Amino acid sequence: MVQLGAYLAEPPMYGVLEPGLILPPDKRQCVEFLAEEVEKVKRKLNVLVCLNLATLKLEWGLEAAECFREAGGDLVELNVHGGYRRYLEQGKLRAMVLPENRSELFNWLKGFSELDIPTIVKFRAGVIPDYTPVLDRIVGMDIFGVHFNVRDEAFKRPNVEFVREVKSRYGSLFLLVSGYVRSAEDAIMLFNADADMVGIAEPTIKDPNYIANIAEGLKSLRIREGF
Repeated sequence: MVQLGAYLAEPPMYGVLEPGLILPPDKRQCVEFLAEEVEKVKRKLNVLVCLNLATLKLEWGLEAAECFREAGGDLVELNVHGGYRRYLEQGKLRAMVLPENRSELFNWLKGFSELDIPTIVKFRAGVIPDYTPVLDRIVGMDIFGVHFNVRDEAFKRPNVEFVREVKSRYGSLFLLVSGYVRSAEDAIMLFNADADMVGIAEPTIKDPNYIANIAEGLKSLRIREGF
């Protein structure tokens, strides 16, 4: 899977904030823009394409997700992870997992679950001490899966134990994890903790071959260890 974004669905700020950050507010233009981005990926790779999306209003997010579906996209990731201050001040992004904002989070997830495109919701480990109340609700919704950034800032490593704990409690939940994956061994460690998918983002900014090198490393490990 290749992920596009993160993009913001915030029509009033189109053309005001950093160019390319805000999705076009006109539906036709938005579909055309996203279709071009999807085509760039699918022309080179036979993979699913996912849109990483953040927004201030549910209706803006739903409209953007629908545009992505019409553009040929495969999945939408609702970003409840980032630290963009202007959004945090309004209780959005990772502030949505706080107890006082969860009713809105669950309402948003219900809205996204009713779309004709699968939704992944992205969180960050450590924002709250216990994600059980959030995940308990998600497993009862028609949400495709969750994505946790599991970076451990103290050790500059993925928090494998967090992954193991989530999957031991929610075995049927599709779990994508990312954060400080710097080697094939890191990826294997996360897969052994029962992660369903391992993502890599930041290192690819400087090295477009980063993921391909990790994949080659995984092949070598499988050959060497006979699996």
